[in-house]
Amino acid sequence: MPSTAPPARFATVLGLAAVALVVALHWVLPVTDPQTGRVTTASAAAVVLAAPLALLAAGISGIGGLPVLARAALPFAVVAVPLIDGAARLLWLPAALAVLTVARRTLVRLHARWRGAELAATAAAAMLADLVGSPVAAVAAVWLAAYQTGVMVRAGTLDRLRPRHALTVAVAGAAVSAAGLLASALSGAGAAPLPSGAVLLACAAAQLGLALAARPLADRWTAGAPVARGLAWLAPRLVTVYLWQLPAVALVAAVAVRVSGYVPPTAFDQRWRSDLPWWLLCSAAALAAAVHLIGQVGTAPPRTHRVSGSSTLQSHGRLEA
Repeated sequence: MPSTAPPARFATVLGLAAVALVVALHWVLPVTDPQTGRVTTASAAAVVLAAPLALLAAGISGIGGLPVLARAALPFAVVAVPLIDGAARLLWLPAALAVLTVARRTLVRLHARWRGAELAATAAAAMLADLVGSPVAAVAAVWLAAYQTGVMVRAGTLDRLRPRHALTVAVAGAAVSAAGLLASALSGAGAAPLPSGAVLLACAAAQLGLALAARPLADRWTAGAPVARGLAWLAPRLVTVYLWQLPAVALVAAVAVRVSGYVPPTAFDQRWRSDLPWWLLCSAAALAAAVHLIGQVGTAPPRTHRVSGSSTLQSHGRLEA
């Protein structure tokens, strides 16, 4: 049965899940230098493998346009990239979203003509890129497939996909990706910076299948007015949270190590379990401050200049009485 809930609300739930995954990569057990407190960004493979869910959400919602991306990404590039090892990796996804946002109308028309066959073409392109030894092209093809799946969801093409069928796709994708990672580890190729195209496709299929299988549950959860209002507030801030969660935890680590002499744990031991609550609380407070500050960029109300009595010169240059 087709979903009757607003697609943008489902997209926000998916975006929230994608951001939560990236936050967990950096907050739960960050790679921290015990001498300086410098935090290292998650590996390129982890960043790439965590992206399809966010791309599916962007394909459904359209992400809100280039200003939303630029407002969060430009300050991050200036502040975080020079100071945090590997921080530029987090900009790969916003850069891809910027390109896809510009190309969205073309992708929508492509789907209207091909009716889903474009997914097979992008999957074939990913495998071809893998064969010729171009991991960047393979990643681009898989990310395009994830975004185009979101376009299909928005168009209603996948409304007839039953949850159990989507779950079957997710299980098959998870099995293939696990087998591919295991095979690469056993063959000595596990040190490659990016997974193979087959693993990328399988991991994307697992995420997208699980997301579509969970859509009825997500629709029921978001049906209440409080949840809907919370998602509406969160939606334009997801890109900011995705990027600025890294500087937030980096700030907490630097203060804890350099000021308090804290030695960060390196394993999931008893000390890690006892320290995790305050670590997450401090990181969340730093992130909330960053989101608030970034949210003020470009959102100031237009200035009005009093000219006389009841006349006001608006910021766009028109004189009104």
